[in-house]
Amino acid sequence: MKKTGIILLLLFITCCGMAQITIQPILPEVGIMQKSQLWNILAINNSDYPLNCNIVLTIQDRQTGAEVLSATTSTFTLEKGSKQLNEANLDPQYTYFSGDKMDQFLTVGSYMACFKFTGQGHLSGAELNEVCVPFDVAPLSPPILILPADSSVLQTQPAQFSWQPPAPLTMFQQLHYEILVAEILPGQKPEEAVELNAPFYIDLNVPNSVMNYTGAYPSFEKGKWYAWQVVAQDGESYAAKTQVWDFEISTQQIPAVQPVSTNYVLLLSDKEPSEGVHELTSSTLSVKYYSYDKDYTGTITFIGPDGNEIEEKSVHIAYGENFFTYKLDNNFKKETTYSMQVIDSKKNKNVAFFLIK
Repeated sequence: MKKTGIILLLLFITCCGMAQITIQPILPEVGIMQKSQLWNILAINNSDYPLNCNIVLTIQDRQTGAEVLSATTSTFTLEKGSKQLNEANLDPQYTYFSGDKMDQFLTVGSYMACFKFTGQGHLSGAELNEVCVPFDVAPLSPPILILPADSSVLQTQPAQFSWQPPAPLTMFQQLHYEILVAEILPGQKPEEAVELNAPFYIDLNVPNSVMNYTGAYPSFEKGKWYAWQVVAQDGESYAAKTQVWDFEISTQQIPAVQPVSTNYVLLLSDKEPSEGVHELTSSTLSVKYYSYDKDYTGTITFIGPDGNEIEEKSVHIAYGENFFTYKLDNNFKKETTYSMQVIDSKKNKNVAFFLIK
C-alpha cells in the first residue's frame, strides 16, 4: 500500500511538472541558422518549487523524416518564473546521423526541432514537457548570374557561363550546380522557356561556378534568343536558384581585323622555334597573335630584362588572327631586350622578344 502511494505521488509530481512548465523556442522561421541559435529558449516554471532538468533536442528533415542530429544538455535548475536559456548555460553535446557535423551553420533544408525537458533528481526520467517547432534554413544570398549578361547580344558563341555562389558558402557541404539553357520561342518570356521548353543544353552536375562552353557542345543559332538558369544543390537537397537571364547570338558579321602595320611581332608558343629578337625602328609595337580559343578577354604582359613585370594590358582576343598596336612609353629603353606573353586557356605560354633601336 505504501509502495502504491509513492508511485501515485511521483505520478502526481510528474503531471504537475508537465502542466506547470512552458517552453518557447525562439527560432527564425527561415534564413541562415547557427547551431548556437537552436538553444535560444524561454522556459517558464509556473510551479512553486525549482525544477532540475535537462533538454534532449532532436532535429528531423521534414521532407524525408530522417533524423539528422540530436543533442543532450547538462543538468540545470529552473527556478520559479521565467529563464532565458542559451548554448552557453546549457553546454549541449551533439550526435550526428547525416555524416555532416554542421560545424557552424546548419545546412540548407527544411527541419522539425523537438525540445524535450526531462526531470532530474527526485523527478529523474520524468518528461516535464515537449514542444516541436518547424523551421527552414536558406542561404542569405542565392546564386547570382554573371555572364552572359542579361539581355545581351553576343557577336560570337558564349565561351563561358559564370555565376556567383550562394552565401555563406559554409552552409553547404556538397555544393554543386545544375545549369539549364532553353530556346525562347516567339511570344514566350524567358521564365516560360526554362519551365516549359525542352532543354537546348543541360548539365546536372557542374562542380564550380564557372562552366566553359566548348565547341563540343551544341552551337547556338544566330538570331535566336536563349534563356538560362542555374540551380545550386547541396548533395541531394535543393538549395537555391538564380533568376532567369537571356541572350541572343547576333546575325551581324564582325569585320575582319586588319593589321595596321606589315612589320609586326609574332607571338608564338614557347614550344615552337623562337623567331629571335624583333628590332623596332620606333616606339610603336605591332603584334600578331593567332588564337585557337573562342572569344575571351585576355592579358598581354610585358616583362623586362630582369624578369620583372613592367605592365599588363587587357585585350579582347578573338578566334583566329588578332592584331594589336601599342605605343611604348618611357618604361621601355632603347637597346634593351624585352619580352611579352599571352597565356591561353590551356595554360600555353605564347612569347615574343623585341627591342627598340
